Amino acid sequence: MATQAIPGFKGSLSISNDGGTKYQRIAEMREATLTISQEELEASSFSSNGWMEYIPGLKEWELEAEGIYLLDDAGQDQLYNALVRGGTVRVRLFPNDDGGSEGYEGSAFITSWEVSNAVDDVVSISATLRDAGALDQTKAPEETASFL
Repeated sequence: MATQAIPGFKGSLSISNDGGTKYQRIAEMREATLTISQEELEASSFSSNGWMEYIPGLKEWELEAEGIYLLDDAGQDQLYNALVRGGTVRVRLFPNDDGGSEGYEGSAFITSWEVSNAVDDVVSISATLRDAGALDQTKAPEETASFL
């Protein structure tokens, strides 16, 4: 049976500063790592018969993104401006942005913005986005043009 693997270059990262009505793709992204985690709450008692017991606690998510710095990109500008103004944005990550593919969407605030300028490489950016609430699964719009 042939593999169902998805090549990384099919992914996309988009941002919305109007609450999710209109999304702007962030250009020239090279990597995006979404980490979703859940706390474990220790619930051991005398009834645990000498065993530790845990129950699920609060969930959180964080998105780290890296890309090529561009002088004039609306998506990169929205990321930077969200950090400076201190507000939240809506963000979408699609491992495969073909129409109807599964992805993730949520509200976040930007906790870091870095510009790296090395003499032997392109100027790059990296940003970290921290959750401002739940992360939902969503589907990519049928037409990529709806991102813009």
